[in-house]
Amino acid sequence: MSSITLLVDGYISQSFRSKDAEGYFCHLLKTNSSGLKQSCQALMMPGCSDVLFVVKTVPNAISPRSFMQGPDGGLLWLLDHSVVPTGTVVPQALWSPQNVNDFKQYVSEAPLQLPIFFIHETGALGLSLSDAANGRCHTLREARLQAQLGGKSTTHIRIMWPGYADFRRQVQIKDETAAKNPITVAKFAHHIGRSVEAFLRELTPNSSGSPGDHNWVIGQGGIVPANIRIIGAIHVSAGSWMPILQLNSYVFYGHGSA
Repeated sequence: MSSITLLVDGYISQSFRSKDAEGYFCHLLKTNSSGLKQSCQALMMPGCSDVLFVVKTVPNAISPRSFMQGPDGGLLWLLDHSVVPTGTVVPQALWSPQNVNDFKQYVSEAPLQLPIFFIHETGALGLSLSDAANGRCHTLREARLQAQLGGKSTTHIRIMWPGYADFRRQVQIKDETAAKNPITVAKFAHHIGRSVEAFLRELTPNSSGSPGDHNWVIGQGGIVPANIRIIGAIHVSAGSWMPILQLNSYVFYGHGSA
C-alpha cells in the first residue's frame, strides 16, 4: 500500500485536507515531503478494523511511551488511522499562528507530540460526544495513563468548523497533585468533549464562509450533538490541539443534509 494513502485515506488528511495534512506531518516529524513518503508505511494490526499509518523513527522530543509493537516485534509510531466508514469526517481548516516568527517558534521548530486517538479496549475507534463530555471514557485503552501533551500546564483546544467563527478553549493539562503530573488519556478525552460542547453552545456564524458551508449547519434541521463522534486530537502547535471529529451519518454535498 503506497505511503501516499496517508494523505488521502487517513483521518487527518480528510479532516484538514491533504496539502495541510502533509505540512502537519512534516512539521511533526521534522522532515520534508520526500522523507515523509519514504518513512511512512501502512499496515493492518490484530484487533484493528482499519489500516494504520506508522513510521519507524520519530524526533527525540516525541514521548518514548507513544510507540506500538509491530508484527515483527519492532517499534512503530502511529501517525493516523484510515477512516472507518461510519459517517463523514468534519472538514476543518488547520489552525496555525499567522505571524512568521510565531509559526517558527511554535510549529516548525517546536517539539510536537504524536496524534492521540481514542481507542477502546475492544479496538473500536472514537467516543460519542455525550460520552466524552460526561467523562464516560474508562473503556479507552490506556485510559488511566498519562497523555503525552507537550509538557505545558495548559493548552488550547481549537475548533474550526466550516461556516462558524474559530473557537478556542483553554484547559488544564496537569493534574492537581503536588507533582503536577500530566492528565490521563481519559481526562484529555473529557476535556475535548467539554470543549466541543462549549463550541456548540457558543456558535458564531462566519459571514465570510464558503457556499459549501451550508452542509455543515448545526442545529435544528442540521447537525446535532448526537451526530458527532470524537476520534482523537492532533498537536497543531506547542500550545494548541485540535479534535478530529466524525459524524455518525453522511453529509450529502449539494443537499445540505447529514
